[in-house]
Amino acid sequence: MRFPNDKAFHLRMAALVIASLFLEHLAATRIPGWSAPQLGVITFVLGLAWVALFAGHVGQGLQQRIRVLEDKLERTTELAELLADETRSRRSLPPM
Repeated sequence: MRFPNDKAFHLRMAALVIASLFLEHLAATRIPGWSAPQLGVITFVLGLAWVALFAGHVGQGLQQRIRVLEDKLERTTELAELLADETRSRRSLPPM
């Protein structure tokens, strides 16, 4: 798993998939007019939602990581400029 909190996300989504399987079974036994396709529509849609939510979750993590790296780069650039200015000032001739 790529992020520390992925386990909870996957456990929640797996619980929803199992619940959807039971829901489809109950619909087939309790509702007389219900005829689900071989591939359960509810399970299929929930699976697609799972993929979309996980992609969004990973995307948010990557966005946050990019923001942190941009901030570090900016601070490093400022530090390099300060050090270059300090070096230039030390190498310059003293005022007369």
